[in-house]
Amino acid sequence: MAKFLLLAFRNIFRNRRRTLMTLLMVGGGVTGLLLAGGYFAFMTHGLREDTIRNGLGHLQIFTAEHFRRDEIRVLDTGIENWRQVAATVRTAPHVHGVAPRIEFYGMVSNGQKSSIFMGSAVDPDAERSLGFSTFLTAGKDLDGDQGSDVEALIGAGLAKSMNVKVGDGLTLFAVTSDGALNGVDVQIAGIVESGVAELDARYLRITLPSAQRLLQSDRITNLVVGLDDTANTDAVYNELIPRLSGLPQRMTVKKWIDLATYYKQVHNLFNGIFLFMGVIVFFMVLMSSVNTLLMAMFERTREIGTMLAMGTPRAWIILLLMAEATLLGVLGAAGGLAAGNLLGVLLNASGLHLPPPPGYTVSVPFRVLHVPAMMVSSSILVIVSLALASILPAVRASRLQIVEALAHV
Repeated sequence: MAKFLLLAFRNIFRNRRRTLMTLLMVGGGVTGLLLAGGYFAFMTHGLREDTIRNGLGHLQIFTAEHFRRDEIRVLDTGIENWRQVAATVRTAPHVHGVAPRIEFYGMVSNGQKSSIFMGSAVDPDAERSLGFSTFLTAGKDLDGDQGSDVEALIGAGLAKSMNVKVGDGLTLFAVTSDGALNGVDVQIAGIVESGVAELDARYLRITLPSAQRLLQSDRITNLVVGLDDTANTDAVYNELIPRLSGLPQRMTVKKWIDLATYYKQVHNLFNGIFLFMGVIVFFMVLMSSVNTLLMAMFERTREIGTMLAMGTPRAWIILLLMAEATLLGVLGAAGGLAAGNLLGVLLNASGLHLPPPPGYTVSVPFRVLHVPAMMVSSSILVIVSLALASILPAVRASRLQIVEALAHV
């Protein structure tokens, strides 16, 4: 076997120019897949962690009624004894912290102009303990002290629309849990910019006591659970289900992936693009390799005829040509891996940034992750492509007639 492989290896470099072109083609395919796949992996990984850190958390807990019907009145499907629920969740392993939250809508006015807002009421200390980001562009974050429950953070687009800045006052109006209209005055503590223009045009955040006073309810919408690692999401989810089953209100636990609609759309898009690129590389390598290997076979017709005349089994001819193509694929994959990883390192060190995607206002850094599974799959793809490409030339070579092959010029 060792001599057989050595013979196949030596045959590869008979025509160095053709071999070099084939290796460049195969290696270029692997390099392209690694760079594109590494960039997609960076984007999806960064989007996943950003989605979680931007307030989604790893898990969220709602009442079962929250998803069964629409609210008739504000927070009538909210969590009542949420402190008891939070205490139960904190005892689970890998839980880093729990943050209560109220999601609501209303009108905001500066005395001359009114606009709709999407409100989020939080416990600032709990949010900070989970490492959630607020992306402040001016001012300061909300304070968890009781004396600061009239402060608010607003989106940059909403601040521009209402013509206000840090330190100015606004009045919030919302319908209470009893169906009445209530208002509260808030002072702008800071202006935030999430990067999503539509969200920044409506976003407003206040403290939990402010929202409970505005809505006249002690309930909350949900509890956001932060973990020590995203990889532990499934384990903690399975741990919390039985723990929450004995509470007075029936609870529902949602994983971050179930709530991250935008992330799933982007992830599926990138997977589709990468699969399409893989198919293109496969057929590109397959078609060009078939042509190259057929040319090599025709050039070696007399040699193959001599081998057959000396009693070499025809099956060995097939195996020899397939071994040569497979070794060529292995060498091309190795070169592609080296080039892809080297270019990835250089691109990561260059500090390149891409323009903001549609709907965003922040540029995206260009980074390439080195994913071992992608390296293996890309290498297997080109090796299999070369092996398949060698079948036709190998079968044709094995079917040559000895007399005609020896007389071939």
